[in-house]
Amino acid sequence: MIVFSFLFGLAIFVYAMHTLESGIRLLSGERLKLWITNGTANPVTSAASGVIVTAIMQSSSMVSLLVLAFVSAGIMPLYNGIGVVLGANLGTTMTGWVVTIIGFKLKLQALVVPLLGVGAALNLTYLAGPRTRGLGQALLALGLLIFGLDIMKDSVAGLSDAFDITSLKDMPSWVYLITGVVLAAVMQSSSAVMIIALSMLHSDVVGLTDAAAVVIGADLGTTSTTVLGSLGQSMIKKQLAFAHVFFNVVVNTLAFFILLPSLEWLLASLRITDPMFGLVAFHSTFNFAGMLAFLPVLKYYTRWIQRILPIREDIRVEYFKVPVEVPEAAIDSLQQAFQHLATDAIRLHLQGTRLDTRQFQPPLEIVQFARYPGVAGDFEYRYEALKKFESDLMKFATDLRRPSLRPNQEQMIEQIVQASRSLVYATKTLKDIRADLEHLHDFGDDPLAQALEQSHRAFLEHCFRLLIPLFYSDHAADYVSEQTSSLSQQSNRQYESANKLVTDYVASQEAVPERSSTWLNLNHELHHYLRYLMDAINAIPRKSV
Repeated sequence: MIVFSFLFGLAIFVYAMHTLESGIRLLSGERLKLWITNGTANPVTSAASGVIVTAIMQSSSMVSLLVLAFVSAGIMPLYNGIGVVLGANLGTTMTGWVVTIIGFKLKLQALVVPLLGVGAALNLTYLAGPRTRGLGQALLALGLLIFGLDIMKDSVAGLSDAFDITSLKDMPSWVYLITGVVLAAVMQSSSAVMIIALSMLHSDVVGLTDAAAVVIGADLGTTSTTVLGSLGQSMIKKQLAFAHVFFNVVVNTLAFFILLPSLEWLLASLRITDPMFGLVAFHSTFNFAGMLAFLPVLKYYTRWIQRILPIREDIRVEYFKVPVEVPEAAIDSLQQAFQHLATDAIRLHLQGTRLDTRQFQPPLEIVQFARYPGVAGDFEYRYEALKKFESDLMKFATDLRRPSLRPNQEQMIEQIVQASRSLVYATKTLKDIRADLEHLHDFGDDPLAQALEQSHRAFLEHCFRLLIPLFYSDHAADYVSEQTSSLSQQSNRQYESANKLVTDYVASQEAVPERSSTWLNLNHELHHYLRYLMDAINAIPRKSV
C-alpha cells in the first residue's frame, strides 16, 4: 500500500508539472516565443534565456522541445539554440530549490484546497479568455504539486516501518546513477526524479552521496526528450539533440567521477549542513560549472557539431518537420514554407513568360533562379515539383489546425493556404498558355502577333515590377490592397485593349484569321493569370496600419 501511495503521489505530481507548463504557456502567449527568440543574441543572453524560461516553465524538457521547434523552423540559429539548452539545464535545478524550501521546509498543506478551488473556478470555459484559464491551470497545478508531494513524503516516511531499507545504502554509486538515468528517461522529467531523491533523502532512505548519484543520472536521462524529439526529423534537430546529449555526458561524467567523491567535503567547506540543501546546491553547482565551461567555446562547439553532422537534406523538407504541438514555431515555419513556394513560383513565371529581367530589379535571388541540370530545368518538371511542395504545405497546415489555436493564428493559417492555392492556380494557368505565348514570338511576321507580343510583354514586365516587391516587402495591408486594386484596373484595361487589337485586325481582313480565337483565349487566360497573382498577394498575412 505504501508503494501504491508513493506512485499515486508521483502521478499527481508529474501531472501537475505538465498542467503548470500548459497554464504558463496560456498565460505568456506570444511572450514565451519572444523570450526565447529575442533574448538569444549572444551566448550569455542565450543561456540566460534558457535559465529564466526553464525556471518559470519548471521543465527543461518543454523548453528543449520548444527550442527544437524554433531551430528547425529557422526562427533561431543552431548556435543560439544550443546556448538556450545549456541554460535550461541550470534553470531546471530551480525546481529542487522551490520544492525543498516550500515543500519540505514550509507547511503549506492548508493552501491546497484554496489553490485547487480558485484554480478550478478560473479554468471553467464560460469564464474569461485563455489567459484567465491559464492562470486557473497554474493555480490548480500548484495545489496538485503540494498535494502530490505530501503524499510522496508520507509514503516514503513509512518505508522504514514496512521494509528493511538498510541494505539500499550498501549499493555502489553507479547503481544509483543508472537508476536516475532510467527514471528520468521513462518519466521524461528530471524534476520528478529530483523530488523522488529529495523524498528518499528526507526520510533517510538513502544517503546524500547516493541521492546525488541519482540526480546526476536524472540530468543525463532527461536528454532522452530531446533525442526522441529529433528522431526521424530534420538534420538540424539531430544537431541540437547531439549538442544537448554530448554536453550532458561530459558534465555529468565529470560530476560523477570528480565532484561526487568529494561531495561531503565540498559541502562542509561551504558550511552547508542540511543534506537537502546540499543536494540541490550540488545539482545547481555542477550544471552552472558546465555551462560556464562551454559558453566561451560555444561558437567552436557549434561548428564542430555542424561538421560531424552536416545538413544534406532539401531545405523544403525542413519546414514540415516542426512539431505542430508548438504552434508558434510551426506557424512561423509555415510562413517560411510559403515564402519558399512563392520564390519557386515566381522563378517559374519569369522563365515561362521569358521576361528580360535585366530591365528591372526584383530581389536578386528571384532573378538569378537556379538552373537545374537536364530534365530538372524543364518547366513541366518544376511545375510538378511546385505542386508537390504545395501539397505538403497544405497537409502541414491541416495538421496544424487544432482547437487550442488562437483566432489570429487560425486566420494566418487560412491566409497562407489561400495565397498558396492562388499561386499554384496562376502557375497552372501559365503552364496552359505558355505555348501560345511562345507562338506569339514565332509568328514574328504576323502584325497581330507582333503587336500582341509587344503589348503583353510590356504589361507583364510592368506587373512584375510592382508585384514582386509586394511578395517580399513588409508593406501594410492597406497599401497592398491599394496597389493591387490599381493594378487590377490596369489589367482590365489591358485585357480590353488586347481584345480590341484582335477584333480590329479581324475586321480588317477578308477572311477570319485562323489563330484569332487562340489569341482571344490567350488574352482571357493572361487576364485570369494576373488576377490569381493579385489574389495570392492580397491573401498574404500582413500587418495593419
